[in-house]
Amino acid sequence: MKHLLTLILALSIMAYVNAQEIGFNLKKGKILRDKITERTVDISDLGTINGKAFFLFLPFSAVYSNASIGATDNYFVGKFDSDLNLIKRAEIVLQQDKKDLQCEGILMLKDKLLVFSSFQNSKDKKHYLFVQNLNPETLALMPNSKLIGELDYSGLSKYNNTVFQFEISPDSSKVLVFYTLLNKHNETLRTGMYVFDQDMKMKWKNSNIVAKFSGGVFEYNRFRIDNNGNVYLLGLLYKDRDNYFDAAHFRDRGFFSSDTYFTDKPNYTYQLYRYTDEGKTEDIYTLSLPGKFIRSLNYLPVDGNTILCTGMYASTGKISVEGSFAFNFDLGSKQTNGLSTKELGTELISMGFNPNELNRFKRSISNKQEWDPFVYLLDEIKTKKNGDKYFIAEQYINGTKTEKSGNTITYSAIHMHNDLFVVTLSSDYQIKRIDKIQKRQYWLNTDCYNSYSNIEKNGNLYFIYNTFESSDAMFKNIELGDSYITRLDGNGKQQKTTFRKKEEKGQPMPLLKTGMQLSENSIIFTLLSYNWKDYQVQKISITE
Repeated sequence: MKHLLTLILALSIMAYVNAQEIGFNLKKGKILRDKITERTVDISDLGTINGKAFFLFLPFSAVYSNASIGATDNYFVGKFDSDLNLIKRAEIVLQQDKKDLQCEGILMLKDKLLVFSSFQNSKDKKHYLFVQNLNPETLALMPNSKLIGELDYSGLSKYNNTVFQFEISPDSSKVLVFYTLLNKHNETLRTGMYVFDQDMKMKWKNSNIVAKFSGGVFEYNRFRIDNNGNVYLLGLLYKDRDNYFDAAHFRDRGFFSSDTYFTDKPNYTYQLYRYTDEGKTEDIYTLSLPGKFIRSLNYLPVDGNTILCTGMYASTGKISVEGSFAFNFDLGSKQTNGLSTKELGTELISMGFNPNELNRFKRSISNKQEWDPFVYLLDEIKTKKNGDKYFIAEQYINGTKTEKSGNTITYSAIHMHNDLFVVTLSSDYQIKRIDKIQKRQYWLNTDCYNSYSNIEKNGNLYFIYNTFESSDAMFKNIELGDSYITRLDGNGKQQKTTFRKKEEKGQPMPLLKTGMQLSENSIIFTLLSYNWKDYQVQKISITE
């Protein structure tokens, strides 16, 4: 009987372990090499049409004190089939009346590729915005370019350039173009917006959006448009200009010895602007939590009168995040309903940090009791097949590394993407659980190799990400570690499987933030070599 019980127990343990393994297939496309003049430093996803995956290859931008490799203004679009073969890749050459245009972005809208471009006429003091279709079969620009925006900056003596933001409604029937006119210090001079239908016919516009505040500095950071063409703009109001630019950052020692990192102090509040009745009606709301400081916030229009707000909070006047929240905000009564909060706990947030890292952070700020240096990047609020909603908060720090060699000083940007917090909400928007996916990612000058992708299958969430290793204490050299798939089930159980070993030298590195879901169980993503010569497409399919 004793031996029988032992055998049964052993078989049970084996069955449990085998059940925890992640079943997946990894398919690799051919490694392709660019000409020098066609090299790019990042690849972003555009979407899929009829099973074909489209990617935008972003042009190289010269960085001070770093070597310039490749062209500086060449945009390319690549199309791949389901077997990961490159069907075609074409350069986007934009011209209007024999003048070169600046590419502002490409959107996929109901199986159409729309290319936005602009031209700044310094003589007429106007900035023109154009749109035209890109043929998804041939990747050639169609001869249907049309002027959709004309921005007059003749009254702005300090004008330098314009930044455009593009958003699509959930049903892809409306397009929002939000623009900001800036001076050479990237300070806002004027903002406005256009709203178009799916055929890019203008529904309405507002050429002078003015944020309402009595002092400090204001910036918009999230844009939404609903299926009816109503626009929601979320902004941050900083208490004063000094805090917004310099004092809002800790910069003496930083997170890793001589490195320098930046984080905002708790000196801002969130404001939401809603534009309805084709832009004729403006409503302003302040979003807050009683007795708490909202560290980061995202929102989702639920219906015409309610938005769902989620995010991370700290204690009033503190940097360190303490928990997560969710609530419904009634836009008519301006009331917060169904507030749900859940604490994370210092132990959970600081998990994976060594004492030296925490001590260096505390030395770099005035409040030595703080213990969480991170900004939290919030992903979109998504709905699982069982009706639960969830969002992901990713720990992030950015900053500058300074190196001195004789009289030469080199400045390198640092991007660090750390752990993921997965916050699951019930169908009535109450927080059910918070889970943590541990990872560590950092890179110099660019963050294109950082971050993650995730998909849902059979109620489980699968997270796909890289890890990195520093080969010396001074952060001069960084090497790609193993790449993983982590499964998170509905009860919080996790299992991690390696899909790429760090020993695979000479291979391009995964750009997992470009991941596109092809089906319920497959995700396709790009890879790019560190020297920007080679690129590849791969596909992970979950088989369990």
